[in-house]
Amino acid sequence: MSSTLRSLLIMILLGAVGGVTISLLDIEPTPIVWITFFLTVFVILIGKDLYILKFSTNMNTVERYVKNSKHPYYRFLYAYLHDNDAESEKELAKITSDKLRAYITILVELGRGNYDLVEKNLDKIHSKEHRDYYSAHLALLKNNQDAYNQHRSGIKNRIYQLSLDAEVAYHQGNMAEAEQYGQLAIAESKGVQKYLMIKTLEKNKRNPHRSSYF
Repeated sequence: MSSTLRSLLIMILLGAVGGVTISLLDIEPTPIVWITFFLTVFVILIGKDLYILKFSTNMNTVERYVKNSKHPYYRFLYAYLHDNDAESEKELAKITSDKLRAYITILVELGRGNYDLVEKNLDKIHSKEHRDYYSAHLALLKNNQDAYNQHRSGIKNRIYQLSLDAEVAYHQGNMAEAEQYGQLAIAESKGVQKYLMIKTLEKNKRNPHRSSYF
């Protein structure tokens, strides 16, 4: 059952329950009562999606959401992370947002070693911290320590800091330390971010030309 159909059925069910509740409590079913009720239901349903995307630690739930999403970005992620190149290209073609396409290009081309393409897309990332994170990762891969230090100093998010610590250790050939930092980063993340980190790590481990921890 799709998430859209499930949400529609939940709204219908809650509408019926709401009608019975209003009747039992002898509340006059004025338009404002119904508007308030359905706004509350809408917020609950939206809140459920937001919780899965941002805060859930249940990766089975997150994967089901990503897999069954109607949004091409999430469908791209699912296909890409499961090595389905044909499906990922199909979903990528549906994405019109320059920002999302930039994120995808950086994610994919860092793994492929196409650093010029990564660099061309960094300015399209609006968040300075995100831009600093990917710039630091790129600098590390290009053995540019000064640029790495410059971008690393702008990162305050602990998960990004731990991720870069994992990348530094991996770059130095210290796999045990890379695993330690990497698992700490995964443990502190939630929602789609946690899912993306876990699946990117799994994908990289399948790559015979792996150049990064994540």
